[in-house]
Amino acid sequence: MNINLELFDIYYILSGFVFASVIFLLYTARLKKDIRVLKRQYEKKSIGADDSSLKVRTLENKIATLEAALKKQMEK
Repeated sequence: MNINLELFDIYYILSGFVFASVIFLLYTARLKKDIRVLKRQYEKKSIGADDSSLKVRTLENKIATLEAALKKQMEK
């Protein structure tokens, strides 16, 4: 009788560990998915920021070119 109760207790303890492990694995998998989504969003934002700064530099260069052409025309 004592052995059956001990095996019963061991079974419940082990099943509790297995259940907790499954919950932990599901939770970590969800966190990894959320981290990947956040990384993608960050990369898209940083690419957009780089792209907009490139556009600004391009427009500044165009303005400088037009100013130089205007000065050249004013001299004539």
